[in-house]
Amino acid sequence: MAKKISQISKDVLKGIALVGIIAIGAGSPYFWIGLSKNLARHNSRFKKNYNQSQINRTLKNLKKSQMIILKEQDGKFLVELGEKGKRKIKEIALDELKNKKPKDWDGLWRVIVFDIPENNRIGRDALRGRMNSLGFYQLQKSVWAFPYNCEKEIELLVELFDIFPYVNFLEVKKVKNDSALKKHFGLS
Repeated sequence: MAKKISQISKDVLKGIALVGIIAIGAGSPYFWIGLSKNLARHNSRFKKNYNQSQINRTLKNLKKSQMIILKEQDGKFLVELGEKGKRKIKEIALDELKNKKPKDWDGLWRVIVFDIPENNRIGRDALRGRMNSLGFYQLQKSVWAFPYNCEKEIELLVELFDIFPYVNFLEVKKVKNDSALKKHFGLS
């Protein structure tokens, strides 16, 4: 993964991602203040945890690092996520990812099968590591199983690491000799 960023930077990026594009008057000498107030209006966490100067400084740093971009249009500045910011949002979502275990198992196994080429080793290793940390069970080197719905999580992983063509997601009713799997997940 890329360089870690502060919690306030994560919150600002998530705020911009949630709102989409923020428009602020281009002639305003209080541009950064207006932007931070706009973010705070959409997220009460900002008011509670950060002061105005912290938010302003974070916004300037995010612009400098090209995580957010400013565009002038029709006499207003539009603030939106840059490509680096969009990628960072995906990483943040991935870091915050937790599989929710439903009360009852639906009897289906989610099996992830992949054959990722050597030139995508980083993506392959990251996918394996993340599935391991999320509690997946490794059936074979490139075959992993999980008893609960995790399709969105897998889609996020393969999109983040740009390995979509090499990964298959299956929902199956039966896995032969699944006693080790059931034991691993505490299923009867």
